[in-house]
Amino acid sequence: MITSILRNIRPAVLLAAVLVQSFAMGQDRFTVHGRMKIEGSDLNEARAVVYKNGVRERAITTGLSKFTLSLELDASYVVSFEKNGFVSKKLSFDTHVPAGAVTNGFTPFDFAVSLFKQYDDINIVVFNQPVGMIRYDGAAGDFDYDTDYTKSVQSQMQDVVTQVEKKQKEEQASASGEEKKKAEEAKAQAKAKAEEEKKAAAEQAAQAKAKAEEEKRVAAEQAAQARTRTEAEHKAAAETAAQEKSKQEAERAEKARTEAARKEEEKRKVPEKVVVETPAPKPTPAPPAEKPKPLPMRPAPVHNTLASKPQQGEDGRRSIEPMMSEEASRVAKARTNAAEEPVHLIDVEEAIVNRTEDLQIDAGMVTTIIKLESEGVVAEYRRVYHKWGGTFYFKNGDACTQLVYDRETGQEQLAGATPRPKLD
Repeated sequence: MITSILRNIRPAVLLAAVLVQSFAMGQDRFTVHGRMKIEGSDLNEARAVVYKNGVRERAITTGLSKFTLSLELDASYVVSFEKNGFVSKKLSFDTHVPAGAVTNGFTPFDFAVSLFKQYDDINIVVFNQPVGMIRYDGAAGDFDYDTDYTKSVQSQMQDVVTQVEKKQKEEQASASGEEKKKAEEAKAQAKAKAEEEKKAAAEQAAQAKAKAEEEKRVAAEQAAQARTRTEAEHKAAAETAAQEKSKQEAERAEKARTEAARKEEEKRKVPEKVVVETPAPKPTPAPPAEKPKPLPMRPAPVHNTLASKPQQGEDGRRSIEPMMSEEASRVAKARTNAAEEPVHLIDVEEAIVNRTEDLQIDAGMVTTIIKLESEGVVAEYRRVYHKWGGTFYFKNGDACTQLVYDRETGQEQLAGATPRPKLD
């Protein structure tokens, strides 16, 4: 237990020794705590310059809102608080103390300094001297303001402070009016800006609407053009296909017609079989009769026409009268062939023909379709006329000539026409 008590006493003794040593070390210095303020502004670019015995010792530029100075005893300090555009203020610290006062120590001194704006029309010479002096007060046994000095400078500074306060009020009023004016201007500008933005938005909306309508119109126009172009292309393709089809049909028809003509020509060139009947033997012609020899003529006497006289009697000259006589034919008459059979006419029954005729109009051509139906048999004839000028004929799907088409579809071949007889 005694050991435990000793252990607890030892740290306490050590702590007390440290505190006594620190107190002894701090007895030869004077500690001050200060605060700096700038009216209507901040502490940027503000400074506190410390002078010791008239010589600049250091300058404090940061932490001026709350700072601490440790001043040596038996010295004269001046701390100048400064900022451009503001009236500087100084505080004087006289740290001289009696020899016996050090052992008792000193209470830290607190102060605050406020700087106001500098005006050109206000005399601030009074602020060239310290606004306050802190020194050791023997009656109090500690540091405090020198009241006699403070009263003497306060009366001089009061006029300046009054003028400054007046200026500040004027500035505040002006600032208030200026702020009000600025606020009104800002409000007007905001209103004008809002109206401009509204107007710009309306114009933008109108432009967007016009652009959309224009794009819609252009799209519709392009669609119409594309549709027209497509229809034209389809129409041209259809016409081309129709022309190609007509051309192919024409070529086929021409080829078929040429082939039919060739076959017709070949058929025409082949001689038909002719039934030759054996003729009856011709009669032997009779020998021609001998012509009678003319009688010899007696020469006529030559007379002098002037001296001759007419004589009566027969004139021996030939008569100019024509003599008609029948000459026997040298060709014997043909004998009738007793074996030849007589020709018998066959009665042909009148056929009933149903005729239908249609007209078909297509792109680029006109087709006439004629159907003839007789005894259950249907024959179809087509006449195809192309607008480019070609005309083709077909019978039951095969090409034929115009002669066959006209002959077999003519009125004489229809029902009621007189049929031609044919030999048995």
